[in-house]
Amino acid sequence: MTRRTQYRVAGTSLVVETGDAWSADALDALFAGWYVTPDGAPASTAPPAIVVSSTAAPVLIPNGLPAFEVAGGGTCYVDGRSSYIDIAGSVVAIGLSGRAGVEVRIDGPLLLESPALTRIVTYALSAALRQRRRFELHSAAVVDPDSGRGVLIAGPSGSGKSTMAVHLASAGWPFLTDDVLLLGEAPDGVAAWPLRRRFAITAETFAASRFLQARTSLDDLEVQEGKRPFTPHDVFAAAFQDRCVPATLLFPELTGDGPTRVTRLAPADTMARLIRMSPWSCYDRATAPQHLALLSALARQATAYAVGAGTGLLDPETAVRVVAGCVREHASTR
Repeated sequence: MTRRTQYRVAGTSLVVETGDAWSADALDALFAGWYVTPDGAPASTAPPAIVVSSTAAPVLIPNGLPAFEVAGGGTCYVDGRSSYIDIAGSVVAIGLSGRAGVEVRIDGPLLLESPALTRIVTYALSAALRQRRRFELHSAAVVDPDSGRGVLIAGPSGSGKSTMAVHLASAGWPFLTDDVLLLGEAPDGVAAWPLRRRFAITAETFAASRFLQARTSLDDLEVQEGKRPFTPHDVFAAAFQDRCVPATLLFPELTGDGPTRVTRLAPADTMARLIRMSPWSCYDRATAPQHLALLSALARQATAYAVGAGTGLLDPETAVRVVAGCVREHASTR
């Protein structure tokens, strides 16, 4: 059973083809947790962006290719402008000549809650979007309610970005996402779109947020990879934003100290930090030039700050004051 579906994501569209019923159901389940939605139009007759199957013949990885480990577990093999990502026997093949943009061969039906399945589909979708000039960044995003300017909070897991996003959304700042977004060119500059629907918090963030405590119990939130996810649309009165133009970039890092220190960054330092949060800007040779050019444009467009996040940043009022101060400083220098 082959199914072709046209989806909208980050202001662009792509066609996904599934070769069996299990693959179709798995994508439906995973895409429900992201801002990836069927657009209702008949699927384009153009070659699909992604082909997924759990029953087709496996994609064979050529011997002797250079390889490196990918985040979350797996190995990427590169061959000129093509690459293969092997995750526990399942393969994501990117940019094969004469084939679909991304081909996925899943090693038998996996549990829908399997972290491996999530990584497989995430890598496939990210690769297809890069081919459409939408580039992933590990970052939260909110919007200053006074100026309408976008604020990106970029950092690895455990850096404090979800904590800051939760406190700002609780204070009425419109939100996009707390974890992963997509960057692309737009008429008004570099724009950002959310990818993941759910927020995920630690017990410490919940304990510091009277707003969340008044609306849900920590015991009601299931634990996933050490954090507790929830749907922000059900919790925050702040409006959801499906797009913003970033004017401020924050790079938080937990210090364990009491006070929070903010340091303005030069564009070169900003660029280096953006690349660390966007490793495919170096790994994917086919899209690297456009990816790096977009990050460079973002570094010029926005004012960036390193945030040495002390324990005081767990306080919601402190978090709002720190971020609002950075937004005002950007406005005063432009």
